[in-house]
Amino acid sequence: MGKLYSQTKLAFMSSAILYNYQKWTSFIEGDVVILESEYPVILSDFDPKSKLQHITCFFKQVYTLLKNWKQYQVIITQISGYHAFIPSLLSLMKLKKHIILLHGTDCNIIYKINYGNLGKPMLGWFTKKSMQWASLLLPVSNSLVHNTSTYLDEDECSLGLSKNIPNLTTPIVILANGIRTEQFVITQTERPPKSFLTVALHLEKERNFILKGIDLIIDLAKLNPDYTFTILGSGTLYNYNNTLPNVHIINKVPHNDLPDYYNRHRYYLQLSMSESFGLALCESMLCGCIPIVSDTGIMPEIVQDYGYILKKKDVATLNSMIIKAIEQPQSAVPDMMKKMHDSVSERFDMRLRKTNLLNIVQKIMN
Repeated sequence: MGKLYSQTKLAFMSSAILYNYQKWTSFIEGDVVILESEYPVILSDFDPKSKLQHITCFFKQVYTLLKNWKQYQVIITQISGYHAFIPSLLSLMKLKKHIILLHGTDCNIIYKINYGNLGKPMLGWFTKKSMQWASLLLPVSNSLVHNTSTYLDEDECSLGLSKNIPNLTTPIVILANGIRTEQFVITQTERPPKSFLTVALHLEKERNFILKGIDLIIDLAKLNPDYTFTILGSGTLYNYNNTLPNVHIINKVPHNDLPDYYNRHRYYLQLSMSESFGLALCESMLCGCIPIVSDTGIMPEIVQDYGYILKKKDVATLNSMIIKAIEQPQSAVPDMMKKMHDSVSERFDMRLRKTNLLNIVQKIMN
């Protein structure tokens, strides 16, 4: 969690940042650490457990905003939604600056699984107004603004702010996610040649199961009993009763244990219907996994020529692609793994995000 400062100390420090979020995550922790290197950070959580508790959370948020009014110039909000509305209203009234970090659920809509804030009438209105009234929007990739993917049929989804809020005039700056690249290294190049890994959370829920493309992985496992598939991050899968011996389901593990799992697999699968960035994808590539991804979000840009990109959600096409990958000569793989690691490290190291985020905050304060 962020550092706690007394009111007396805050009064004598440079202007603080008020960081507004829903649930505490590793994304938020990383950004708070970056911001605390230059500014005091005041934390404001907005985490209702029921619809009725939204009212309580609004009152709590207003109290925090008013109590610390003189200490901060800038509010940073993680994802647009109900909790971003009042900070954006303050921005509209020219009382405070408000930056919203965008991650996908606030920009994209997938109708089949009821995914996306903008597809829900009331939440969509609050999400839209928050973005329209904010001082600055920071999506993690350009695909959240302009999305040209054909992975899903046009009637299945509405992707990107240019389509969902076509009259949006709020300034936008792309701020890519960052990875502590020194934690993810290649420790072994010899791996089972038909081993596949994917990392995803909350797969016991139907929406996440389909959103993350686990349905495709299960179908792939049925077609290829001699391949091994590891699904890491959830103890159970939606509507699946562990009937396939070549599918291994592992519950969430400590983040520090992930490099070991990546280094035990030849390929990494990320077959999401929507993926704003793909931190696990980057981590796996840093550890030498050959990526096989859906043509969504920034993932094709991350993968470049180091892996395979599935253009359409179709298990037969995916199966053919994987057969082609396995048949490739393995002699060149170790050299390719090193180049892939270096490429991801150069483009998405946490130090780049730190520099860019602090520069953005400094400019908006001035």
